[in-house]
Amino acid sequence: MHSTENRPKGFTRRSWHRKATKPVSYWMIALVIAVAAHPFIPQFRWLLVHMVTLGLVTTSIMIWGQHFTEALLKTRLAEESRPTQVGRIWGLTASIVLTMAGMLANLPPVTVLGAVGVSAMILWYAFALGAQLKAALAPRFSFVVRAYLIAACLLPFGATLGAILAFSPGEPWQGRLLLAHQVVNILGFVGVTVSATLLTLWPTVLRTKLDTAKASRASRFLIVMVIGTLIAMLGALVDNVLVGLAGLTLYILGQVVLGSLLVALARQSAQQTRREPLALFPVLSIGTAALWFLGTCVALWGLWFSSIGSSDGSPVTSPLNFSLTAARLHDLSVPFVAGFLLQLLLGAMSYLLPASMGGGPRALKAGLAVMSRWAIFRVVTLNLALGLFAFASVTGTIGEAFFGALTLGTFAPSQFGSVTRVLVSAVAFFVLASFIFFMLRMVKVNLRERLEFKERSAQLGMPGVGAPTASMHAAGGATSASTSSAVSAPRADAREAQPSREPAMLDRRHLTSALAGVGTVFSLAAVGRAFDGTLAGAAAVGNPAGGAEPTNGAGPAIAPTGRTTRLKVEANADMRFVPDALEVPAGDRLEIEVRNVDPANTHDLVLATGPHTARLHSGDTAVLEAGIITEPVEGWCSIVGHRAMGMTLTITPTAASTSETEGGNAGAAGVGTDPLTRVSADLTAAPGTSRTRRDPVVPAVPSPGTPQKLAFDVTEANLEIAPGIAMESMVYNGEVMGPVVTSPLGGKVELTLTNSGEMGHSIDFHAGTVAPSTYMRTIAPGESLVYPFTTDYAGAWLYHCSTAPMTMHLSGGMYGILIVPPQGLAQADREYVLVQSEHYLTPEASTGADGSPVQGPDGCAVHAISSEKIFAERPDFTVFNGHANQYVHAPLEAKVGERVRIWVLAAGPSRGIAFHVVGTVFDTVFKEGEYLLRPDNATGGGAQALDLGSCQGGFVEMVFHEEGTYKAVNHQFVDLERGALALINVTA
Repeated sequence: MHSTENRPKGFTRRSWHRKATKPVSYWMIALVIAVAAHPFIPQFRWLLVHMVTLGLVTTSIMIWGQHFTEALLKTRLAEESRPTQVGRIWGLTASIVLTMAGMLANLPPVTVLGAVGVSAMILWYAFALGAQLKAALAPRFSFVVRAYLIAACLLPFGATLGAILAFSPGEPWQGRLLLAHQVVNILGFVGVTVSATLLTLWPTVLRTKLDTAKASRASRFLIVMVIGTLIAMLGALVDNVLVGLAGLTLYILGQVVLGSLLVALARQSAQQTRREPLALFPVLSIGTAALWFLGTCVALWGLWFSSIGSSDGSPVTSPLNFSLTAARLHDLSVPFVAGFLLQLLLGAMSYLLPASMGGGPRALKAGLAVMSRWAIFRVVTLNLALGLFAFASVTGTIGEAFFGALTLGTFAPSQFGSVTRVLVSAVAFFVLASFIFFMLRMVKVNLRERLEFKERSAQLGMPGVGAPTASMHAAGGATSASTSSAVSAPRADAREAQPSREPAMLDRRHLTSALAGVGTVFSLAAVGRAFDGTLAGAAAVGNPAGGAEPTNGAGPAIAPTGRTTRLKVEANADMRFVPDALEVPAGDRLEIEVRNVDPANTHDLVLATGPHTARLHSGDTAVLEAGIITEPVEGWCSIVGHRAMGMTLTITPTAASTSETEGGNAGAAGVGTDPLTRVSADLTAAPGTSRTRRDPVVPAVPSPGTPQKLAFDVTEANLEIAPGIAMESMVYNGEVMGPVVTSPLGGKVELTLTNSGEMGHSIDFHAGTVAPSTYMRTIAPGESLVYPFTTDYAGAWLYHCSTAPMTMHLSGGMYGILIVPPQGLAQADREYVLVQSEHYLTPEASTGADGSPVQGPDGCAVHAISSEKIFAERPDFTVFNGHANQYVHAPLEAKVGERVRIWVLAAGPSRGIAFHVVGTVFDTVFKEGEYLLRPDNATGGGAQALDLGSCQGGFVEMVFHEEGTYKAVNHQFVDLERGALALINVTA
């Protein structure tokens, strides 16, 4: 016993909970802010996942692990230990913040320091649990605390693997370490801790009695789960799929055994009669979270199983197999993080927070009631939204079947487009974020009830809330008794063994709430689907899944045979379908199983007759229903540029005659405009009102010695490149032509490239001297890459996307300029930059799925990029800084007598430039790192043009002697007339 005088100032048992849970509240608020701001955050996926797993969940484990340990072991620690516990929690929080800062800033030493801090705090926590376990006298639930201790010891292993990943190791270790890191942290530390907690928390929430002997027997499978985790981690590290599968199988076995006990407890609770209904939100939220956990582990098992290459366990695409598996784990992040972790955490806190605040039975009842408001609506809405997200990304029959069941067959996974995803994810986010509102409301209600109880007690001459023990026991469990009440037949259960006042736990209001949740999600999905259909471009080829039977042209009728032929096709990294020639008996129905084995790029398969697969990420598989084959059919990948690179296939009916083959080819090719027909625009017109003039002024050069950090986000959008003409563009930071970057000689630059597009992209800075295989590699959608380099040489340097086909990506807008001024460069009065590029467009404007024209900015027509024109070198527009003739309507400015410097770069992808300014002479010419001409040169020479081949750059200087309007042009006049023209307005 410790006297009141020795109690630390400001610490009571309730105040400890209040102080200890503050970091969790801060993480919740930070998570809401991060979700709202995620488009502007580099590596946002990594940050959001780790804010939940490290920030919310790990901190909560430390807080409530201590809480449950005291309750289960029936120990009462000295109050002097409370400040130490709170300090440990804040130490963990600081270490997590340090780890995140190191990752976002790409500072591996900082990340390692943070990981060491996290490991140290968790090991300190484990040591404290061990000390309490050792001091306990014959505890009945020691197996739970032992599980906490063992699970905590696993986290440092995962933290070490994560710290190594911060240094970006090359393949094959990148994939192996990432998978092992996820397995040991998620399944080991989090999964084992949560499973042990549910053994006692679940019956507490259900207000039912737990058979201690059954719980003790079931707890043995916690050790099975730990062993399974370690084996799975070993399988990832040694690159053996069968070893990993063995570990996952053991882990799932442990889950099933423990889950059967939880189900039995739920049935036992449902059969009880009770005076007061259960608090629904904790029950439903924890229950659905447990189902998501099991489902996610089974999905991981299936994902791993699909990687088996041979009977000895070697992977199908060794040594990059685990990179593929780790990348595909992104598809499981939503069900695991939101479906399991957040639901479990919020469900548990909805019960534990009212219980830990004390205040008597009335305060507990009122608090639980607040936390369970709109419970069924919230749970149904959230889980239906998460289900749509989860199964929309699962290719094949299983995914389509579950998705169809959730949507009642109203639409297919391929129609779950970007707008639909935004709307459905928004409602899921608001449901999760509403917990903060209910938590604050619960605190207010609890304080009100405690005040009223205190006033009533004062009137009756009874002790008020200053005697917490009475209120806690009367509540049937709070603070130290919240868990033990469920396992020791509390008095509350005895009272509830009376006739129930309510005939059932669920009533008509609950059914209405469930239908309202379903209706909300379906309504938003319908609105999103309508917008997706309106905004869909030419890539939306053919019929949606489940549409009418495809037809194969107008060839002679061939009777269906009634047979089905199923063929397998792989899309590989060489931009080929293998095999690319399929033979099918005429009249057979054809099913094509398409698998993407390309580790970097997204692919799909589109048939000329209409059927198509969804976009397939690395490792994904889909089955395409090609219909009855009666004549030849062409197929291709619709990702920009892939078809032009040869990613095509043909389907030939073996019984087709020569005439049928010719007719079939004609039908497949279709009839339309000559693919080389030029797209024209009125170049005398002004750019669209929504288009902002690209600032041609060169940005200031950063100070030498100051590292420069850049962030480029890759997106795909319809953007105007000439008056009334938009292009299906691929861009850095939202504009055709990426940002103008400047750097001093010897400057250090670090770029974070994030791919927010729908296909693989990359970047190549010509100014850097780095390994292309490491830093210029293609990254898949949703991934990020850190690209550090030093600007050791002066020049006007091109940067561009280096993902094949590069001509498509460059002409699509993925290029820019890096300016490194030469040593001793004098200050100019005006300094501008003009980057020339040429663009090749399909003659026919893009149309949506319903055949209507796609509307670009200001209602202009949208055109796709034409590979035919690229190969024929027939550009439609040649432009400066991303738009034809934009500086005709908003000229560059100068004054008489000023020295004007213009940096020029020929970005291509294929054409150079003869840069000339009409009406003046260049007295300075700098090309490809060296001066060709300087003022006052010995020969008295001047220059009329700067000739640059594709990807070359430099600058020219001039002084204007008279007022007037001067023209900066490409003196290859055909390009001038395509839009390579800028005016310079010179005033006195």
